[in-house]
Amino acid sequence: MTHITHLRPSALDEPFGSTTRMGLINLSTDPIIERDFHALVPDERLAVFSTRIPLEIPNSERTFAKLHAELEPAARLLVPLTRLDSIVFGCTSASTVIGPDNVEAAIRRTRPDAYVTNPATAAIRALTRLKARNVAVVTPYTMDMAAHVVEFVEGQGFAVRYASGAGFDDDQTIGSIPPAYFVDVVRSYDLSSIDAIFFSCTGIQVLDSIARVEEMTGLPVVTSNQAAFWDAARMGGWRDPIHGYGRLLEGEWD
Repeated sequence: MTHITHLRPSALDEPFGSTTRMGLINLSTDPIIERDFHALVPDERLAVFSTRIPLEIPNSERTFAKLHAELEPAARLLVPLTRLDSIVFGCTSASTVIGPDNVEAAIRRTRPDAYVTNPATAAIRALTRLKARNVAVVTPYTMDMAAHVVEFVEGQGFAVRYASGAGFDDDQTIGSIPPAYFVDVVRSYDLSSIDAIFFSCTGIQVLDSIARVEEMTGLPVVTSNQAAFWDAARMGGWRDPIHGYGRLLEGEWD
């Protein structure tokens, strides 16, 4: 019979994320956002813990609205014995359909001590931080959903001078759009009156194109995933610049 020795550690370390612990509620259909969030993590002082909620296909106002009921139980699954400083609901369009206040209230019923954000609200905060007023919006959405996001942005006091949609309504197709497509859309705009470019959608491959587009246009770029990560990290206590993903993350984190 094997003798099992009882050996306990003399002390315990905290799990990853000693400075900032971020929760991510991700759509079941989104193939991009988790990759982007983990790419943005600078070191083990910042940790991302994720779970998923079911989204019906195709994407529509009806299917996005149904996500509201999934937020509270999803938040309950996010490392329940671990401190979370912030939580992101990872869908731009659904956040505008459900309403940011409703998103926050649902999540905070389970995690009352965490800061709650979403890509739509975070993008507005990012555009405000960058002192933008006139915005170009690039989306992969259907025309109806693109119009819904434009209405949300303009409702926050910004002027959307250009907007586009690729016409897609499922995340697998959206996530398969080549990054070059989004760069080409920006090239098609007259940017002389634009202060910033907003790529709206958590499921598009644009994170690695931010620096290229900023260099090409001379304008700051905001993306759904970059902005949501920035807002959640900043409000979760992170203060160090993150390099390689645009002016927003390389600026002051006050």
